[in-house]
Amino acid sequence: MKKRFSVIVSAYNIEAYIERAINSILNQTFTNYELIIINDASKDATLEKINTFKDPRIMVINNEKNLGLGAVRNIGIAKATGEYIVHLDGDDALYEDTTLERINNLIGKDKPDIVYLGFKDVGGFNKIHLSTAENSTKEARLMCDINFSVPSKCWRRDFLLENNIKFKENIYYEDMVYSITATILAKSYKYGEFPTFKYYRNRKGSIMSTPSIRRCSDMYRMLAYLIDLYDITPERYRPYLLSFIENETESLPVRMEAILKCLREGGGTPVFPKRNYKFKGDK
Repeated sequence: MKKRFSVIVSAYNIEAYIERAINSILNQTFTNYELIIINDASKDATLEKINTFKDPRIMVINNEKNLGLGAVRNIGIAKATGEYIVHLDGDDALYEDTTLERINNLIGKDKPDIVYLGFKDVGGFNKIHLSTAENSTKEARLMCDINFSVPSKCWRRDFLLENNIKFKENIYYEDMVYSITATILAKSYKYGEFPTFKYYRNRKGSIMSTPSIRRCSDMYRMLAYLIDLYDITPERYRPYLLSFIENETESLPVRMEAILKCLREGGGTPVFPKRNYKFKGDK
């Protein structure tokens, strides 16, 4: 029987959290899935914790050197055999035991390229963010995605492969470029008004809680990648892509200052303003 889902879990130095993530998957009521766990050369006991789980659905890949999140996800997709891809960071967890069942029921007999879903923000705003009819159109997702996080979506594997959609590697904000590329190329989508995972914000040592000068430069690299997407964007949607690029460009000084402030003060977690961009229209 062909697997419905390939759940891809990325893990790097998260020995205190990885068991929670794995258990949230293995406890699912829906069982037609494979679980691909990629240990990205962790220096702690993450791999040892992973190897305590004995389940025929689990495939463990152990990178000999650290490759970064984008490369890890690309490896997972290349190994996947499921009809749909579900990503989960190893320090997060699926929202409830019926999560995969709810996604499966939502997809039904259709074949949407992307399924837009929700998540619960834990440790930050402690708020549930949901996908709706209004914020899940192609126009809305290009103008200002409610969340660029790849785990907040479910992806049809053949769609990704046929369009050669891959994560940019060795760069921050790979989720943004990936999500926008897929939104541009998708021919169909669905949305589910329910949370699918718990995002544990501001974990000490996580990528998004650690300030670095590279994050500043990668903001501009990310914009360059987005500008390169203009030519593959259908004409009717180009104004929405340009609107996002303009809004994001205008917000860069504030975001960079948040990172630089943390660096000057010797650490801390940079706090960025929430994206709530409005359509700028044709100019």
